[in-house]
Amino acid sequence: MEPSITDYYNDYPSMIKIIDKLNEENNHLQDELDSTKGELDSTKCELDSTKGELEFYKSIFKTHRNSVVYNLYIKYKDKQRLWIDKIRTDYYELKQLDEDGDIKEWLKPVRCER
Repeated sequence: MEPSITDYYNDYPSMIKIIDKLNEENNHLQDELDSTKGELDSTKCELDSTKGELEFYKSIFKTHRNSVVYNLYIKYKDKQRLWIDKIRTDYYELKQLDEDGDIKEWLKPVRCER
């Protein structure tokens, strides 16, 4: 491109202004891309945790096929979640679970009524 008269009187050629504008636009788009990547990563983490929750709740049909759903509780054994049927679980299995209020109550002997 041939220099023009305005280039003679300016310190920088007119193309420099265009390049500066392009650099500003590039920086803005790069910042936008970085923020979008951060949102995508957090969404992936949320999706993975939701998939894990879904698999846990679907496991109810594999592990307790003959149990009534309202008798099932989520309890922990060595900090791992699992389903417990309070009717079909014996004393030994209850003792292996991490203790909480329900487990303590279930381990108490039942008084006979007359």
